[in-house]
Amino acid sequence: MKVSRRVMLKGASGAALSLPLLESLGCTTATEPAEQLAKAESRQALTFPKRIVFFYTPNGNLELPPTMNFAGSHLESLTPYASKMVVLKGLDLLSNDVGPGEPHQQGMALLTGRRLNTGTQIGGDGSLSGWAQSLSLDQHLANAIGTTSRFKTLNVGIQSTQYGGTEVRTVLSYLGNDQPVANETSPWALYNRVFSQLGADPYGVARLRQRRHSVIDYVKGRFDQVKPQTSRADQLKLEQHLASVRDIESRLDIPGGAIGASCSQPMLPAQFNLNDPANFGTIGRLQMDLSAMALACDLTRVVTLQWSASTNNRPYPFLQYDDGTGLKPIVGDEHILGHQPDTDVHAWGKLAVIRRWYMSQLAYFLGKLAAVPEGNGTLLDNTVVVWCSEIARGNTHSHHDAPFLLAGGAGGSWQTNRYLTFPGNVPHNNLWVSLMNAFGVQGTSFGDPMFCTGPLAGLV
Repeated sequence: MKVSRRVMLKGASGAALSLPLLESLGCTTATEPAEQLAKAESRQALTFPKRIVFFYTPNGNLELPPTMNFAGSHLESLTPYASKMVVLKGLDLLSNDVGPGEPHQQGMALLTGRRLNTGTQIGGDGSLSGWAQSLSLDQHLANAIGTTSRFKTLNVGIQSTQYGGTEVRTVLSYLGNDQPVANETSPWALYNRVFSQLGADPYGVARLRQRRHSVIDYVKGRFDQVKPQTSRADQLKLEQHLASVRDIESRLDIPGGAIGASCSQPMLPAQFNLNDPANFGTIGRLQMDLSAMALACDLTRVVTLQWSASTNNRPYPFLQYDDGTGLKPIVGDEHILGHQPDTDVHAWGKLAVIRRWYMSQLAYFLGKLAAVPEGNGTLLDNTVVVWCSEIARGNTHSHHDAPFLLAGGAGGSWQTNRYLTFPGNVPHNNLWVSLMNAFGVQGTSFGDPMFCTGPLAGLV
């Protein structure tokens, strides 16, 4: 049997199961001792796949605490996950601060890192714009890490078609220039698309495990074929690597020990009015539940979760604020509230209630991910959830000093429990480069190269 370089098979889990480099078979010369190489291969085989979620909320207006102590701040509900977070302050949406459109329109292209095209879509102040100019980061990453999952991406919206249809203020994701990706805003439609055939298709848990066992059986058979032709040193490599393969096999049937082991068919309530503002939170919980389960089932590794649409002209009748005369529902237009001067204590008091509520929704989603065991960690440990918004502050419409939150370590790609502050004029495109590199996608630029100077300093 001829082995030209190395024998490799990539399983449905995304773990690479490969024979180590073997000098005695004329393969590329190994430069490391056999023991180090075998250990490196074992670590690769035991790695769970990385996932990424972009968690968007509208209108910015998120006041960050000065440290990782979240008590009393808008982030207070995220306290249980502070040790798994990185807070980024001082980044600028420079690539979205130019070109056609008003600030809310411009900022919705933040995942592309480029300006909008000219067009005929009318913004909140009458400005005109078109769609974004290029591929968005979620789709770029999906082209690298989403090819073995059932769905390359899931683009999920919560009442995000606020203006009566799909337009530039209602989407985050782009397949390319002038190619927006509409969100799925119905939990029932999302369920039917993703889960209705879960028990019957190849991504059902039982068949997924069977498929992975078959992969391992094949690799073990290749070991048996190769071993008689190898030197003693190469046999040592094979034996050490085979031990790691057997370990993977032993974990496949342990509840919570393997990808997809926590996968189950979600349950949905009877249908209700998806357009009623009072149902905003209920719809959001359903969409988050479905998104988290899709990740747990390894049906996708890339998700965008978009709450509402930019400008966000909506009330929050399920939230209450005390203006001094008792608690009352927040029925005013949030976009108009955000336009008020900082001296309007009641407008900004209502906005504080709304921002805290959004952060509690993020905390709920992180809790869903943290509840899924994967090896010695959790699904959250192998994921990064990126909170973002299209502007920094409503009454300035500024794209400068825009906060970002990262939750989860993306499989140990960076140290968490950190607060990073940047001095200004640091483009958010640099963050996208760091995320890109953390997921194994090479490159030193993303989006408009005029507004990108390389990976974000200090993150990785």
